[in-house]
Amino acid sequence: MRKVVGVVIALLAFALFVARAPTAYTGEIPFISDYVPLKLNAVYLVVFVPVLATLAALYIWAGLRVLRRFHPGDRTFFAAAFFVYVVLLGLVALQYFIVLAPQGHCDRLPNYSFLWTSAFGDMRIVHCMSGTEEINKFTPFYLRQQILQSWFMLLCPVIVAGLFLHAWQRLQRLS
Repeated sequence: MRKVVGVVIALLAFALFVARAPTAYTGEIPFISDYVPLKLNAVYLVVFVPVLATLAALYIWAGLRVLRRFHPGDRTFFAAAFFVYVVLLGLVALQYFIVLAPQGHCDRLPNYSFLWTSAFGDMRIVHCMSGTEEINKFTPFYLRQQILQSWFMLLCPVIVAGLFLHAWQRLQRLS
């Protein structure tokens, strides 16, 4: 389980780096880009990494629930890893409101208003930092109900923190 946690933390750190420096990553996936014409740019990472990290946290939580024994040396690792995981996930999810906006609305950042309003229609998500015109050509669209997508982004770190708190309490009882 240590490897899974470490890989997800590394991916969260990578997603945060790309979200803050969107032109540093071209979206090319080694070995896969030749066969799959998908450009995973900063917008895709900000939109989908919190969802995938929440699913990974659910997998980690389920995996730690079935443990019958726990090594005392792992206590420090999991305490630090869970903390870093939740903080990085919170920072990546925050980028959804700070650097992303509907096309043509980059002048009104941050977009916390998405938590209580919902614009209808097909609206492309764009990255609002300078020099991102090229990556904004290959970005996804908001869900029809932006309010649901926005609240899920806000709740991802809360859900993960709850799962890890529950897992940590169980691990404390085992060691």
